[in-house]
Amino acid sequence: MFKKLRSSASQLGGIVIANPYPVDNVEIIPAPLPDKVVLPLQQRMGDEAIACVKVGDKVLTGQVIAQTQDAFCVSIHASISGTVVAIDAQTIPHQSGLKSKCITIKSDGKDEWIEHKGHADFLYDSPQVLVDYIQQSGVVGLGGAGFPTHAKFNKIKPCHTLIINATECEPGIMCDDALMQHYAHEVIRGVEILLHISGANQAIIAIENDKQKAYQSLLTLNHNDKINIVKIPTKYTSGAEKLLIKFLLDIEIPANKFAVDEGVICQNVATTKAIFDAVIDGKPLISRIVTVTGDGVTQPNNFEVRLGASFAHIVALAQPDNHPHDSRMGGMMMGVDVKTLEIPICKVTNCIFINHTKAKPSIQECIRCGQCNQVCPVGLLPQQIYWYAKGENTDKAMDYNLDSCIECRCCDVVCPSHIPLTQYFSFAKALHRQKTQGQKKVDIARERFEFREYRLERNKTERAEMMARKKEELKQKMADDKVQKDKIAQAMARVGKNKK
Repeated sequence: MFKKLRSSASQLGGIVIANPYPVDNVEIIPAPLPDKVVLPLQQRMGDEAIACVKVGDKVLTGQVIAQTQDAFCVSIHASISGTVVAIDAQTIPHQSGLKSKCITIKSDGKDEWIEHKGHADFLYDSPQVLVDYIQQSGVVGLGGAGFPTHAKFNKIKPCHTLIINATECEPGIMCDDALMQHYAHEVIRGVEILLHISGANQAIIAIENDKQKAYQSLLTLNHNDKINIVKIPTKYTSGAEKLLIKFLLDIEIPANKFAVDEGVICQNVATTKAIFDAVIDGKPLISRIVTVTGDGVTQPNNFEVRLGASFAHIVALAQPDNHPHDSRMGGMMMGVDVKTLEIPICKVTNCIFINHTKAKPSIQECIRCGQCNQVCPVGLLPQQIYWYAKGENTDKAMDYNLDSCIECRCCDVVCPSHIPLTQYFSFAKALHRQKTQGQKKVDIARERFEFREYRLERNKTERAEMMARKKEELKQKMADDKVQKDKIAQAMARVGKNKK
């Protein structure tokens, strides 16, 4: 297919965004136990785990409360001890405000754990044993994507490099920075576990150059020659997987392929620490560090909170003011707006922004300034794609590599006309998928019809050939019978003649 890309794309793009909510002392504050937790059963790929507890059951912290037969998905664990009080549909963190089946546990205030034991001597375990253990511990990508960690290592292809993504490139988020400062030893050990599982020749921890304390903490505790800690420029979109691989290894990952296809595996640094907890301490993933920040709170910081606790439970710790607020989950750029704080913290909730409600600027016509082209980190031509997306000409938009758009919103930020370009691109992608799926259905129906017509014609031809063959066989049989009768008549005539 014809593809149009800007030249030297790998050397251009991205934007530098100053952190609008800096914190002098990056801490990790343990949040108090919530009165209840709401744990969604829906998983990243749409599969819904099946509850293995019922209303009224007593559960312990770390106990498996839902499982799935899908090898791609993970177990779900109780994040507090207490009583299951509901298994029903509740609102979950999503910009659509949709509901999903959840398990609600009311806390008993004791936080009693199940008995758990890790694999301290993990080098004596096979990689597959550890992969299975990571799956059973409920570990998924904690950088925001939520991709099941074990899925990257199941039936793994030959891997030469393991990349630990510690960039945290979106401004305002600081949970990974805090984690590296306070849990550097655990991160390094987690990397060693992943090296054993993947069989990689080297590991690279990529960290932005504005995280000096975190860099020094890792550097001090790293005594493994296979692990390199590399600083990269503090620039938004530097943490995108394919861009990071290009920067570190100069390897291009095509749009239709994954990093593992090129012998590279990427993991988020928080996921790496969760792997340490699971493998070494035997603790499933039941909590995470969440940054709460924004101009609507007086004490922005990081809080370690149990999964399933409400947004409101943790936002209160950051002391929100009394002004009208907008709430956002995830980054300033690629996060999603949420309509209420009465939704549960989930595994991908790395940050909550509480900002004063502001009027949105009016959208103007495109002036073709070309700034969006200059900042696109993957070398697309957003201006041109916008015109095709606006006109719903998705085939043309795909010719301009729409499928490579990572929806980073760099083009939105620099657009002087305030056009929500990424919304157009997201819509165009969805519309193209819909059209493609519709066309596939049409193609399948046409193929079925054509095959039916072919089958009927073939049957007709085969039947005609069979009838002709039978007719010929019957004619041949009649001729053979006549010959046989003539022979018998001649024989009988000879016999009669001899008697005379």
